[in-house]
Amino acid sequence: MPSQPDLSIAHYRHFLLVAELRSFRAAAARAFRSQPALSLSIREMEQRLGQPLFERGNRNTLTRFGQDCLPLARELVEHHDRVAGALAGLASNGAGTLTMASVATVATHWLPELVAAYRERYPAVALRLFDDNSEGVERMVLAGEVELGVCSPVSQDRRLSFEPLLRDAFGLVCHRGHPLAGRKSVTWREIAGLPLVGTMAHRQLAGYPQAAFMLDRQVFVSNMMSLLAMLERGVGVTVLARLGVPPDSPGLAFVPLSRPRIERELGITRLAGRSLSPAAARMEEMLRAKALRSGRGVA
Repeated sequence: MPSQPDLSIAHYRHFLLVAELRSFRAAAARAFRSQPALSLSIREMEQRLGQPLFERGNRNTLTRFGQDCLPLARELVEHHDRVAGALAGLASNGAGTLTMASVATVATHWLPELVAAYRERYPAVALRLFDDNSEGVERMVLAGEVELGVCSPVSQDRRLSFEPLLRDAFGLVCHRGHPLAGRKSVTWREIAGLPLVGTMAHRQLAGYPQAAFMLDRQVFVSNMMSLLAMLERGVGVTVLARLGVPPDSPGLAFVPLSRPRIERELGITRLAGRSLSPAAARMEEMLRAKALRSGRGVA
């Protein structure tokens, strides 16, 4: 029987990060390692396996051997994390680790109160929370990096299950001094000529012809914090779902959009057919309860 390579779980994690992010720099940042340290980890793994995992001319591209290793490495890491979490929970009498990801707007403006309540109720549970766009949240769930995700359904991947939680209506977001800030509602036609700033969230409007003008803007900002800072200074206006606007912002106004009323759906995404750890199952129940209390919950 051939000897097995002496590889740590960190080697497999680093390999998965580079393969999935297709960038050593991004993988190093996600792993909280320097890029040279992560590169060394990959080289060690290749040396101990006796085969290259990434092409020499393009280190972000998997070799055929690397492609074959990818699902096995993912399965190993997922199994390790499930077992480690279960053992930790048993050892600490109901503790464990909860890993979840959420779209940034929910993580910033909807989850803090819930996380505080969870921490008070289950202080022994270690909590790891990541924020990303909906595509990123789904990728993290598929990769086994998190157990739960809160996002909009985007990929229709059959490996994922999605449970609707709430609906979040889109509206005009502008400085409180803007002429439209005091309106009870505005129509899509009324805002078409305004200096609108584009953002990644507008891809959710692609199926609505009345909002088609939002998909081709001269000014585009990918970072939500930067976008909100611009709006607070009166630099343009934009369209966001209600949860994307800080509820206590003194400088911003949210005006609901009508004709038509467009909503995004947010919910819980997880791996289909997989049971949740006790820590994740408790968070899932708290998410459902908060959605119902918010008045936006999906019946």
